[in-house]
Amino acid sequence: MCFTINVNIVKEEMERRFNANLLDPEEYRPSYYYSAFSFPKIPVIPVKSASEIHQYHWGLVPSWSRDKEFASFIRTKTGNAKAKTLTQKPSFKGSVQSKRCLVITKGFFEWQKRNNESIPYYIYLKDEPIFTLAGIYDSWIDPESEEILNTFSIITTKANLLLEKIHNTKKRMPVILTKDNESKWLDQGQPVTNLLKLLKPYKYNNLQAHTISKLISKRNAEKNVPELIEPFDYNSDKLF
Repeated sequence: MCFTINVNIVKEEMERRFNANLLDPEEYRPSYYYSAFSFPKIPVIPVKSASEIHQYHWGLVPSWSRDKEFASFIRTKTGNAKAKTLTQKPSFKGSVQSKRCLVITKGFFEWQKRNNESIPYYIYLKDEPIFTLAGIYDSWIDPESEEILNTFSIITTKANLLLEKIHNTKKRMPVILTKDNESKWLDQGQPVTNLLKLLKPYKYNNLQAHTISKLISKRNAEKNVPELIEPFDYNSDKLF
């Protein structure tokens, strides 16, 4: 799964990486820690405008949601979308056809079960300081206020060899896109059958991971600090 990510990225660095302009830069808040369960605004590049970086709320609200109460409920269930059921689930099947996006990040967090403990890990790419996760989005109009709410979900797939050892309960991981596949994911001319083939586990030897302290698991603790992603030794964190 993927419910916590690091988006501590300088605006200019992000714009250079994607050759795109960040819209509403005054709303952008770089942070070492974002949780899907707080429905934060995260930088994404939608299929409709590949030269622009938008900021959408995490937790997809389908356009057909009938009212605010239902929208508030369903977004608690849509932080992630499983690749194998994308074309079947009512919340996602419309979006995968025409509303795909790149979710921009520097890394993500996962927990490993060891005996009676949950050990947090930080996972990132070896040679890419900024990368993207495959996402889908939708736009919902509040029938009362007529406000437009843009929201997204991160697509997950089965874990690779590394994530199998880290996320050893669910054994899943977010879909990480290579640079070549980023453009394919945003290509409006690609058949969905081709796009679904991109939703596979990332090569484990291109990833790095290390254990971090349990600061990330502390309720009400300040987590937007560099210490959050610093290595922390639990004496047995070597996986390979």
